[in-house]
Amino acid sequence: MSPIPESKKNHLWRKTVWYTDPEVYPLGPHHSAEVYCCEESNGYAVWYARRLAKDDSRNVSKTENGDYLLDYFASTKRDDAIEHAVLIANSDADVDQVIARLDALTRNAQKV
Repeated sequence: MSPIPESKKNHLWRKTVWYTDPEVYPLGPHHSAEVYCCEESNGYAVWYARRLAKDDSRNVSKTENGDYLLDYFASTKRDDAIEHAVLIANSDADVDQVIARLDALTRNAQKV
């Protein structure tokens, strides 16, 4: 998996929604989709880190890979930020549906 940028390593909560099985593909390519909440300088951010192959069956929305800022919370709303991240990362039992929902959220998100 690609490493998380240094600026986002102070995560409070993180869930890898899906990733390439290293047992099946030990030499790569390594792809993943994850949601995490981290502390920023003046609040809390909820991120979606998307690293899917272009020909992946989960890539139906044709959303570009990247880091998407899904939501930002004030410094007094730590628990709300974590709750938001947990709810969107666990919004469905089917991984494909979770990724589809995350991709839909990227339409209103800022790509970094």
